[in-house]
Amino acid sequence: MKRWTASTRLLRDPRFRRFYIGYFASLFGTGMEAVGVAFAVLDSGHSAAGLGYVLTAGVAANVCCLLAGGVIADRFSRRTVMLCCDTVRCAGEASFAALILFGHPPLYWLIILYMVQNAAAGFYMPALGGLTPQLVAADDLHDANTYLGLARDIGRVLGPAAAGAVAAALEPGAVLAIDALTFAVSAITLVSIRVPAKRGKERHSPVRDLADGWHAWRSRPWIWITSARFALFNSVVYAPLIVLGPALAKERFGGADDWGIVLTALGIGAVATGPVIMGRSPSRPLVVLTAFHVTWALPLLALALDLPLAVIAGGALLAGTGSAVFNAVWSSTLQRHVPAEVMARITSLSTLCSYAPAPLGLAVAASVADAVGADNVLLFGAGWHVLSVLVVLALPTARRFTGETPTPPARTAEPVGTKSETP
Repeated sequence: MKRWTASTRLLRDPRFRRFYIGYFASLFGTGMEAVGVAFAVLDSGHSAAGLGYVLTAGVAANVCCLLAGGVIADRFSRRTVMLCCDTVRCAGEASFAALILFGHPPLYWLIILYMVQNAAAGFYMPALGGLTPQLVAADDLHDANTYLGLARDIGRVLGPAAAGAVAAALEPGAVLAIDALTFAVSAITLVSIRVPAKRGKERHSPVRDLADGWHAWRSRPWIWITSARFALFNSVVYAPLIVLGPALAKERFGGADDWGIVLTALGIGAVATGPVIMGRSPSRPLVVLTAFHVTWALPLLALALDLPLAVIAGGALLAGTGSAVFNAVWSSTLQRHVPAEVMARITSLSTLCSYAPAPLGLAVAASVADAVGADNVLLFGAGWHVLSVLVVLALPTARRFTGETPTPPARTAEPVGTKSETP
């Protein structure tokens, strides 16, 4: 109880609280967007293949902007970068909603607008990784990232449910209009917060900045080893589960409703873990985040062995727990042990490495399942995941990394409750 009370101190800080309200609102809207975009495209007369083109274009735009986003966020005010991104995403989603509400737009317009929004998200993510250490003191980073993870997980659970209700009562365009408003809320809160001004530093070309970021990323094995394992996780474990899970649920259980139970259990596991890990900062962060992540093998095994739905949902619940621990510990570890002046670039490189292979996994999972069987694909994914976790845990880099002597940041945030400068 004492640890939880101390952790809620962050929410009593007006600066972090305002930022968190906007961040939570935008993630709730993003949770709604997944449903809104899908049914907006389909209800406009386009096929499932057309929806695939829209989603693929969005992912490609996001990945392509990550590196540039890291360089820009390290050169300029991260708050300003995020404010511009929220403004662009608000305008793009509002335009998307207007096209759906007032007509049947051609597919290319939907692709363009979805690419614009996801490109802005590619600039936003590295800036967020660099802004968090400017908002809170170093001792509060773990709790701050736990709160941010809670916002993501709650949005993932409640957003789709709210979108379904709004789409049923009104239409998909209304879902997208609400999502646009959530980006406006986020932008307003960013305007209202004050963060420490960056110290001036020698300016180099963007290419030199990117090269420096690459050197900083490559020179820290604990970062790229974890990023590489997570890249394989996304393509070999997560992608087959997301692609084959719904089909197996339809074949063996009731279909969409039952798969929805599994996904809800995943979100509930993550949300319920947040308060438990609040205030706990492990002395061996890489060991802890890697070991807890092994729980993702459980839903794959349960599906592959054709176990009851309750067992599959239980496995998903534990996988959600593993994700919550992984995300909170990984973010705070990065922010504590990476120099502030390259934080956004390292965030962008880690994100790019972690997620770039995912589209390939999504694209080939069904084809491979047709050739060797869906159960075999899931069993291989579960086995691979357990093996990759054991390999990383066996590496001296992971076992010996304690983070006891982090690199001091270029500028740390003032303790909660003190006044900071405008950027």
